[in-house]
Amino acid sequence: MSGVEDVEASGRKHKPPYTPHHPVPTVQRYRQEKQDREQQYGHPDADGQDDRSKTNRLTDAYTALRHGKEAVNPNENTQPYKSINKNLEDTDENDIADDHAGRVKPKSNDDKFRRKSDGDDDHDDTPKDTTEGNLVSQDPKKARKDMKKWSADGTEREVTDPVTHLPVTIHDYTEKDLKMTPKNGPPAGTEARSATGALAMNKSDEQLQDEQKESQDAHSGVDPLFPPPDFTMTREGITDAYRKAITAGLGLVAASIVTVVALFQFTRNSTGWSRAFFLLLEIAACVGASGAVIMGTRQWTENKINNVWETEVWQAEREKGQKLIKTNIPESAQWLNSFLASVWPLINPDLFTSISDTLEDVMQASLPRMVRMVSVDDIGQGSESLRILGVRWLPTGAAARSVGEDGKLKKGGEKDKTTSDRSIPGQGEVDDKAEGKDEDGDGQDDGIAEGMEAEEGDFVNVEIAFAYRPSTGRKRMKDRAKKAHLYMAFYLPSNIKLPVWVEVEGFVGVMRMRLQLTPDPPFFSLCTFTFLGQPKVDISCVPLLKQAPNLMDFPLISRFVQSSVDAAMAEYVAPKSLTLDLKDMMMGDDFKKDTNARGVIVVTIKRAYDFKEGDGGIGPIKGSADPYVSVGWAKFGKPMWSTRVQTKNMEPYWHETCFLLVTSDELNVDERLRLQLWDADRMSADDDLGRIEVDVKHLMKDKATNGKMHDREDGFQSLKKGEGMPGKLCWSLGYYSKTRITDDQLTAQEEDSDIENIDQLKEKVYKESERKLREASKDEGEEIEQQKAQDLKAREDDLIIASPPPSNYPSGILSVVVHQITGLGFESLNRKKQNDDASEEEEEGDDLPSAYCTIILNHQKIFRTRTKPKNSKPFFNAGCERFIRDWRNSEVHVSIRDARVHEDDALLGVVYLPLSRILKHRSQLVSNFPIAGGVGYGRARISIVFRSVQLQAPPSMLGWEFGTLDIKPVVKAIKITDDLKNLRMKIRTSLSRGKLHSGTQDSEANQHDGHTVWKTRKDNSIRLPVRKRYASPLVVEFRKDSALSDRTPAFAILWLKDIPDNEEQTVRLIVWKGDLNRAENNVLESYGDKVGEIELTMTFWSGLSGYHQPLAKKDKHLGQVMEVLDACNDNDDMDWNNGSDSDNNSDSSDSDTDKSDFIPSILHPNSNSSLESDGKRGLMDQVRDYKQNAKQLHRRNRGAMQWKGPRTLVYLKHLAQRGENKVENMFKMEGKGGKGIETEA
Repeated sequence: MSGVEDVEASGRKHKPPYTPHHPVPTVQRYRQEKQDREQQYGHPDADGQDDRSKTNRLTDAYTALRHGKEAVNPNENTQPYKSINKNLEDTDENDIADDHAGRVKPKSNDDKFRRKSDGDDDHDDTPKDTTEGNLVSQDPKKARKDMKKWSADGTEREVTDPVTHLPVTIHDYTEKDLKMTPKNGPPAGTEARSATGALAMNKSDEQLQDEQKESQDAHSGVDPLFPPPDFTMTREGITDAYRKAITAGLGLVAASIVTVVALFQFTRNSTGWSRAFFLLLEIAACVGASGAVIMGTRQWTENKINNVWETEVWQAEREKGQKLIKTNIPESAQWLNSFLASVWPLINPDLFTSISDTLEDVMQASLPRMVRMVSVDDIGQGSESLRILGVRWLPTGAAARSVGEDGKLKKGGEKDKTTSDRSIPGQGEVDDKAEGKDEDGDGQDDGIAEGMEAEEGDFVNVEIAFAYRPSTGRKRMKDRAKKAHLYMAFYLPSNIKLPVWVEVEGFVGVMRMRLQLTPDPPFFSLCTFTFLGQPKVDISCVPLLKQAPNLMDFPLISRFVQSSVDAAMAEYVAPKSLTLDLKDMMMGDDFKKDTNARGVIVVTIKRAYDFKEGDGGIGPIKGSADPYVSVGWAKFGKPMWSTRVQTKNMEPYWHETCFLLVTSDELNVDERLRLQLWDADRMSADDDLGRIEVDVKHLMKDKATNGKMHDREDGFQSLKKGEGMPGKLCWSLGYYSKTRITDDQLTAQEEDSDIENIDQLKEKVYKESERKLREASKDEGEEIEQQKAQDLKAREDDLIIASPPPSNYPSGILSVVVHQITGLGFESLNRKKQNDDASEEEEEGDDLPSAYCTIILNHQKIFRTRTKPKNSKPFFNAGCERFIRDWRNSEVHVSIRDARVHEDDALLGVVYLPLSRILKHRSQLVSNFPIAGGVGYGRARISIVFRSVQLQAPPSMLGWEFGTLDIKPVVKAIKITDDLKNLRMKIRTSLSRGKLHSGTQDSEANQHDGHTVWKTRKDNSIRLPVRKRYASPLVVEFRKDSALSDRTPAFAILWLKDIPDNEEQTVRLIVWKGDLNRAENNVLESYGDKVGEIELTMTFWSGLSGYHQPLAKKDKHLGQVMEVLDACNDNDDMDWNNGSDSDNNSDSSDSDTDKSDFIPSILHPNSNSSLESDGKRGLMDQVRDYKQNAKQLHRRNRGAMQWKGPRTLVYLKHLAQRGENKVENMFKMEGKGGKGIETEA
């Protein structure tokens, strides 16, 4: 797979998890969009102009006030789509719609569609919103005047329909539309006519007679669907007449012939009995022949008339149906509503979990400050069903042509611009250059871009009007439960729970769907749907408190929930849409078989020079800068990564590398890779010193960067377009796409033993594809090719995930998704609690945890899900994708925590996933894993997918960012000057340091094999913690004592990016005399004058250890990762090789990390020799045991931590430590880039 193919295979997402590209809809953002739309198109008057008399209005108001608004019932004629029998309707041919079905044409804009389709009249490079209306081009003053004259039936606006890709005028549905919709009939089973079971057995004779009459009437109503009975009688009469006429005619002819022959024969002379015998034979032959002709002609005539009659009658029926399709009146869906009414109460409410989950996400992201969190504990559809008001079959329109960012259809006849090559569902072509560039970084809305791609293959378009108006009253709680409802809980400060009952009073709307057809069940692949206007949803909320009345709406909560529902639905109102893969959903595959990322961009920042000074000079003080480089997406705006800051350096050398995943989000909006040079400031905003931008699609296609690294040197540009900036940047970049399936993988897979190479795979798939479409009614050449590509991609995905990753491509893209946790709860602390838990199991309750999950990759927290309050079966379906350097040594931890108030979030449990074991036989895994090591229990359903990329990095680039550097206690000097032999040696990283001695300055140096050596005091190894390993050096200083401060006459530098992980290395370092400050910040070939060499033996152990504990105390996230690792270590979930016995000893006394608390737990086994030999415990033994196991007990909320008071004190202590660290970091200069911890909101 190459970069060119990745550019041409940009796909649409099928309801992905929320990311910074796809944020959770919020009420605030919805209100802002609604306000902007009202300013542009006018403010709708929901209630409209009421022309009735004041007396009538007052009467209806009194009726609604006394008996409820349901008492004012509309009749059947007020519904938007009437139920009409199309077979009895006298359709006027003038009602036939054109191919622009559903599009409301402005009276004065007959040629607007042609202008929008041309696409050449406007060459403005600025992208435009596809939403266009009558007020777009007016100035604000004129628009406000026109608002007063605006229509009262909702804000009308013209948008591009993402289903047909044609303009359509829509409006948001209002309270008036909802009131005009009639209520549902009685629910199924409540009437005698729909009763089942025991109620059906007790029907009276009168009821059965009535139902018999109704059934007969229904059957009579079906008769008009067939040719009328009068036509049958006419057919039989005509057939009989033709039969008799043919029979009589041919009979007279035959009789005449026989008579003539017979008369002439008797006039001749007879010659005997033989003549008479032959004469009889002649006459018999004439009669037989005549009879055969008569019977054959009669039967042929009868069959011919029947066939002609049947053909003509049913052809007329088909022509009538075609006319009905083109009418503007939708088809009746009463049969479907009756079916829904019967099935609706039987549907499993768990099928609506995704709806409640989405609503909870919106509310959680929009909570006011007085509310901590909100949860949707239960959802029910009620006993009254949704009603389909009408169904319209739409023409295909312009769905086969793409819509540009400016809302215009692209030209026809140009393969590279109008037609999509998305032969595989969810994938398509992305143009090299968009007609409307978004240089300011906004880009087109992803929800709009998804539906505007050209559709390939066979598809159908339909429009559906729907409504929900329950007839159940609001008198009792039992009646309320018959409506669609939600049971929610708002959690106020101090953990006060406010339960709320939310019921749906009604909703109405219109939606359009485009269904892509496929020959495989369920015969539908992609489904793109959109709402034509904002649906109107009416809800009411009732607080369920014992001390408060339950029969009154709570306005504050009702408005908040109402706004949340509107915000969630607004994400799918045209021109936005949602695309779902029905095939995967209906066939039961809810896990990913491939990653969303297409490949990875590798960027190496080398050096910069001659750039602008960030801090100007004053007099003799020269100007300087504190530069660093950030890398990210130009339109997205957020830096994804940054280098280290070089303090007061005008010629920095970084040599740092980053990896950026390329997804369809970047390709759909024509992203550009942006490198930006900054001047870091401690107390103010960083200064922009210039930027460099590269088109992503260009570097993916360019032969110089596609699959290999390319060195570049570019000048900086200003923020203003076309204006340059001084300075240049030396850097390199390359794009590496995902690998295709290899012959080795096909041999290793067990999914299909008949396939062992690529040719066999293609041959088998292509034969199956051609066989599927062998009964097509038309030439399906293009369809067959599309089906081949679809089946090949699907089969490749199945075989790739069924085989281990290729060993020669260890780097790749890892996707981790947490689907759901079942049976989540707290461990019992005593016997009484165990008995209580065993007696009952709850799904929601106050004693259940408010869980959220964090994903930890290689001991770095990278993702956090949303919190699911008080739920034993939380549903997340959230995850992330990351580039990993080597899957063979990578680890994933999924930790589940309980969100608490005024406490540290308790660790419920951990799932440990070593990729070397998980991906040993398969590249994909989905399973239920038990959680352990914390205060809770349960099972987490997690899926993992790994796809290799075509990057083969050296071993030193395949390591971790965190680690522990283990240096042997002896350092040997080689050809070093005499003045350095007696100096002490200090070895340090950015986090810690260690000391070695070769003797004293007045004595002889230690010698070994003729070389001077430096040793630790107790001959123990020096272990130094490391973070940001690929941007950190190991500094070896030769220290000389002096009266004021020690000096460093010589030093050696080792950049840790040059050594591999977990391998003992003996390295020889050059000793330099020069500028130490510049040497430890810049990667250079020479750091001054060479004065000798030293030799060290070291091992870089990847991952966190106990030596990182001081850093973890200042960093909340790192502290939580350390807690997860301790939990895994205590539960024997980590298999570590302890190495030599010396690893169990502490560091030398010369190291500032020489404390027993900092000895990493991974370097020695847990043991208690006294317990192994004797079980007797005295008071001191108990105190000693508690002190030794305090960390484990406290993590499980046992010991002193089983009470809330001590846990709150520990929380305040940690809060103070983090506050102190935050104050310290205010005066440090660090790069502002980096993804950090990704969240859903």
